[in-house]
Amino acid sequence: MQRRLIATLTAALMLVVGLLGTVSAEKWIPVNEFKIGKVLHMTGDVALTGEKQRKGLELILDEINAAGGIHGVLPIKVIYEDDMGTNPGAIAALNKLLYDHEVVVTFATVRSTMVHALAPIIEEEEIPAIFGGSAWSLSELRNPWMFRVRCDDRTVGAAMAKFLVEGLGHEKIAALHDSDAFGSGGYQETSRALKELYGIEPVTVQKYASGTKDYTAQWMAIRDSGATAVFGWGTRSEDDGIILRQRKELGLDNLDLVGSNSYSTGTTKDIAGDTAYGIYSLADFTLSTTDPYQQDYIRRFEEKWGEKPDGDCTWTSTGLLVFVDAIERADVIKVENGQVYMRPLKETRERIRDALRQTKDLQTPLGRANCDVWQNMVHSINVIQVVPDGERFISSVTVDFEPYQ
Repeated sequence: MQRRLIATLTAALMLVVGLLGTVSAEKWIPVNEFKIGKVLHMTGDVALTGEKQRKGLELILDEINAAGGIHGVLPIKVIYEDDMGTNPGAIAALNKLLYDHEVVVTFATVRSTMVHALAPIIEEEEIPAIFGGSAWSLSELRNPWMFRVRCDDRTVGAAMAKFLVEGLGHEKIAALHDSDAFGSGGYQETSRALKELYGIEPVTVQKYASGTKDYTAQWMAIRDSGATAVFGWGTRSEDDGIILRQRKELGLDNLDLVGSNSYSTGTTKDIAGDTAYGIYSLADFTLSTTDPYQQDYIRRFEEKWGEKPDGDCTWTSTGLLVFVDAIERADVIKVENGQVYMRPLKETRERIRDALRQTKDLQTPLGRANCDVWQNMVHSINVIQVVPDGERFISSVTVDFEPYQ
């Protein structure tokens, strides 16, 4: 009787173990593609910037898929939704990516104001999101699902202040900035650094709304302030191009101008033409790089698209490389009997988030990616000057960072 009971219990236990094994196996979902979302400027007056971002992303996408995709077995599909250049448009675009397309991970945008609008949704839906907005206020959100792949404004602001004073020798400095989160945050960081490091305050602060077409009032106020130099934080390359043209038209191109990354993008230079010559920019990426990896990236980009890359291209290229590196380390994909499987969506996202935090020394077009405690990946910035034949490299600034533990 006792032997029969033991045998019965053993059989029951084996059945339970077998059922659990079946359930565990069923947790893996068959897939034939890995879906990544991208909130993109596709229409509206920032569509030129969006097109640059798409080209940067698709260069890397096509190269990875040509090699078979993730682990060489799972192709990546990038799904774009149009943000129309507005915060409500960005929110609608992200919601479509989440609910209509059920993407696994997503790109947000390069505009800090939009990223602020998207941040609550990203946190609520617990989806890993890579973004390009550089406002330090985004780091202060401490959103566990958001990862930045450009140098943050605190670093850029300090480098900008140092170059204005030590590099160019200015003390009478004016500020010109977009009134949105990015422009205001960058202005605050540069002003803070000028005050703390050199005891200098801007002689005038001029701001404007995104999409402004006439900057005469701002330039006249700068002229009347007695400034010998201007630092500029612009959100939109389309605006910066107009700002530079009007600076020349008003006879103020004798003032040194040190601008954010947007002042040296291809879009800005296309609009500004020769009025961009001579300005300085704190740039994520420079065509004058001597780094072999970055030089090869420039060659590949130009070969594919017939034009040279800029900062709008390189952050999306970098973002996709960071994503794929994390996905391949996250143990979320397997192959059985010729079929590719992915873990359940929630678990997959959590594993990718954790893998992103462990990103170390990954080579990208924007330098080595290392995740710090703020979930920022890039920790260096270039000072360049726009010249008729392209760009002149001035210096590079790399800051110390605390790795994510």
